[in-house]
Amino acid sequence: MSRIKKKLREWHDTSRTLFARASPSQYEPLENHRSFRLLKLPSKMGEFCQLQHFPLNDCPKYTALSYTWDSPLLTDESAAAYNNIRGSSFIKIGRVTKVIPVSKSLDEALTSIITCRFCGILRIPDYIWADGICINQQDIEEREIQVPLMGEIYSNCEIALVWLGKDKTDLDGFLSIHDLLEPIIRQRDTPDSEIGQIFRSAWTLQDLESALGGGIDPRAWTAYVRFYETRRWFSRMWVAQEVALPCETIIVCGHETFGWDRIQDVKDFLRDSLSVDLQTLRSVHHGRPAGYEVATMSRLKNFITVIRRSTSSANFGELYPLLHNRTGATTRTQLNHAILHECLTSVRSLDSKYGHDKVYGVLGIFSKICGQAIDDLVRPDYRLTEKEVFIRVARLLLRELPNLCVLSSVEDSSARRLEGLPSWVPDWTSAITNNTLVSMLSPSSNASLVPDGYQGYRKQADSCLILDGGLFDKIAEFAESPQSSEVGDIVEKSKGTIVSLGSAFDLCMNGTVTSSHGQATWDMLWRTMIANRTSSLVNLPVAADYFSYYITETLAIYKANFGADDLYTNTLHRLQRFQALNDIESPTEFIISFFAAMHEDDIHVAEAQVVEKGCLAFGMLSGAVTVRRRLFRTREGHLGLGPLSMKKDDQIWLMDGAHYPFLLRSTPDEGVFTFVGDLYLHGHMNGEMLQGGLRDRFRHVTLK
Repeated sequence: MSRIKKKLREWHDTSRTLFARASPSQYEPLENHRSFRLLKLPSKMGEFCQLQHFPLNDCPKYTALSYTWDSPLLTDESAAAYNNIRGSSFIKIGRVTKVIPVSKSLDEALTSIITCRFCGILRIPDYIWADGICINQQDIEEREIQVPLMGEIYSNCEIALVWLGKDKTDLDGFLSIHDLLEPIIRQRDTPDSEIGQIFRSAWTLQDLESALGGGIDPRAWTAYVRFYETRRWFSRMWVAQEVALPCETIIVCGHETFGWDRIQDVKDFLRDSLSVDLQTLRSVHHGRPAGYEVATMSRLKNFITVIRRSTSSANFGELYPLLHNRTGATTRTQLNHAILHECLTSVRSLDSKYGHDKVYGVLGIFSKICGQAIDDLVRPDYRLTEKEVFIRVARLLLRELPNLCVLSSVEDSSARRLEGLPSWVPDWTSAITNNTLVSMLSPSSNASLVPDGYQGYRKQADSCLILDGGLFDKIAEFAESPQSSEVGDIVEKSKGTIVSLGSAFDLCMNGTVTSSHGQATWDMLWRTMIANRTSSLVNLPVAADYFSYYITETLAIYKANFGADDLYTNTLHRLQRFQALNDIESPTEFIISFFAAMHEDDIHVAEAQVVEKGCLAFGMLSGAVTVRRRLFRTREGHLGLGPLSMKKDDQIWLMDGAHYPFLLRSTPDEGVFTFVGDLYLHGHMNGEMLQGGLRDRFRHVTLK
């Protein structure tokens, strides 16, 4: 390490001497729209970097750099040290040596990378690409030409280097978690391995500690969370394509290097845990699981890998069922735009400095993997407002995709950030994390029974969208919203769950609930809470038992931590009354006290683990659909799940060509509505809404 520090000092000293003699920066224009610049790294101390031009399809091997323009850490100290602080890179352009101003973060990244090359820590090609220096950022026209090429640039690079900054705080603890878990991950994938049998299915923290022969130091878990929490890079929008497209990705933090596959494998492993403790490793800044961005980028990377495997097929082979079921796409052009919609949806939780980049940041992926030119509607143009860009992409997807899946991407109004955006246009600046009905219920739902490739009536006029549809029902009452499944530990979440459960029982008892397919109200409630879905952990025959575990465990946790207060007592009484009305055997105070004792005294461990696994399995399945949604009952007695911001008398409509019902809110103008969101309406997701002649009552509806 002393050798590295010496090299670093020599490089900095050389840079300072050379910068003093440099003249102002000036870029030479690129030859054509398929040209780009690469930075040739020095081969020895004292040499300058050289900025050279190449055709995209005829260039030397190169590394592509991924980094943050602003401060590497999400701390006030880092912001003060980096933001609006410029560095300088001493660059040779042609025969003239010039200074190109760059961000301090990029300046440090280049310095560290060059030093690591000299010391043999990094073995990378002689050329590197970094947007802050290889694109003339002052030339808007050049930026608009180069941005769509970035997908190709990252896809063609030999290696992608991720620069997390020179600060190594929490790095040792972060890597220690990987060192501990990697042997288990390797054994999990070994056939006939005893450990593999445990960890290939749902597992708990107790299983993990048993396999390790002891617990993991809490300080290591803290460092693991804080490492993700404080690194700005993980939440950047542009990193999605910068990780998803290259074949190999190496992470550099200070002078430590490690592969992307390491953090992806550990994140995937922890995601499979049912443990309360592991599920609640939360980031303070985001209120989401530590490293959730890694999961986002990994899903996109896997998605792209499948697409690449399927490009020889006219309809993307193995990917066709997913794209077709979610969007109705059948032709190659439609499937391409289905991929664009998937990319837009998958990365919207990431951050960008400019809202435009929530769209422009995936266009490179789209053009590279689909081989299709970018439509003029969404071609990068930073002179447009964010609102104009989002309206354009919504129009494109409505024009190209058969069903109305883009409307399912509209977030709840409480999460919208852009003012003046039409209610039917997704606000891509909103970093929502709730799952869309399109992603969860396809292909099981087709509310309007549309045939393949069918596009109902749709017309776009100014900022309005005109569709054909029919009014089915109205909202009569809705329950308290459950606490978001993203935030808080299990004890704190038990409060919100108790409140929402009691409210749900009242919802079902306060008015008549219409039976669906002969189901009792009790069964309709738990089925609605999971949108009648199954998973690898829960199938419908056992879900009823798991629902009982979920209720009992939640009450037990609450009682063990807060006592039998009024909230607990009132909820228990409402539960017992609701179960009596449904001829369900009610859990007695003794049973709940018994489960509470399991948590307090750690007795009957086996019984406690069975209950806990069932509780968590149901909670995870329910939590996926209830984030930013609430239970409701309609005037006709139907149960469902809808947007958090719903109001009494909001209208449930079925639109021609839609796979899901939509919730609309009337305006003073006749036939004009505000779009509120999509719905799960229990027992009415596969054509049942049409049985009363609703299609005959379809008429034009204007959304503004």
